[in-house]
Amino acid sequence: MSLPHDRSRECDLEAVFELADGGLGPAHRREVRDHLERCPGCKSVYRRELDLSRSLCSLQYVASRPGSISRSVAMALPTRRVRARFLWALLAVALLAVSLLALEIYHSDPIVPVVDALSVFWGFVAGASEVARAAFAAAGSVLLVALGVGALLDLLIAAAVLTAARRSRQA
Repeated sequence: MSLPHDRSRECDLEAVFELADGGLGPAHRREVRDHLERCPGCKSVYRRELDLSRSLCSLQYVASRPGSISRSVAMALPTRRVRARFLWALLAVALLAVSLLALEIYHSDPIVPVVDALSVFWGFVAGASEVARAAFAAAGSVLLVALGVGALLDLLIAAAVLTAARRSRQA
């Protein structure tokens, strides 16, 4: 942290976080607060940390599973700024454009590998559907016979139960 008598040291963000959490002693706390009055960057970090702490303290935590965090806690955590997200997206588009340009320069058609991959996938799906159709065709007659035998057994059991019930009534 840059102090009035020592400008060679940089800002100590860990001390700023400790101040927001209330973990500093009185002397160090006074020193960090003096620094916050002179450093707008650290003051901004301190305010964000206080807001985040207040937000997290206001949430009701329900321990659902060990090792999991509450959705509301996860949503309260800071994420990348919109500008950073936009720059990452711009970088991804630039890399895609450069790779397509490189493929075009070296006379390689970038669509051919994609079409080849799709045709391999389609061949797999078509083959799997043929195997499933053949399996159902072969099993169809076996299933029909099994259902017929099951129905006959059900009729025999029902007849035996009815006969036993009649005999018990007559007796």
